[in-house]
Amino acid sequence: MQSQRQASETYKPKRRTLPLHSAAWARLRAEVLAEEPLCRHCKERGMVTPATEVDHIEDSRADYSDDNSRENLQSLCKSCHSIKTSASMGKATSAGCDARGLPLDPDHHWNSGKATAKKSPATKKGPTACPSQFYW
Repeated sequence: MQSQRQASETYKPKRRTLPLHSAAWARLRAEVLAEEPLCRHCKERGMVTPATEVDHIEDSRADYSDDNSRENLQSLCKSCHSIKTSASMGKATSAGCDARGLPLDPDHHWNSGKATAKKSPATKKGPTACPSQFYW
């Protein structure tokens, strides 16, 4: 895993074919969000979250070109877009949870298939006297 300093040293800002503040990008962005109003990543996890960002599915940092075809664009919420962008920059990220609260990371110990929960030392001793047996 790279440190944040190493990741920031290897990251180079993109030169966009459509500048983010151009009218052409604003039209394309509005079209994508109108066609796909919910975050694609959240929807895959069973959650309903409004999309606010338009993301390039295939990030082309190697040659610094953008594929602005509709097939390469997806709608994401701010959180999912930030996680995806950070991961593509080489930073450590967390995948989060699905709608049931289960971790999405396949390497998370809950997803190992083994029961890793340990009993509390208090439960190993067996039943104890009920605390409601006080004399009044």
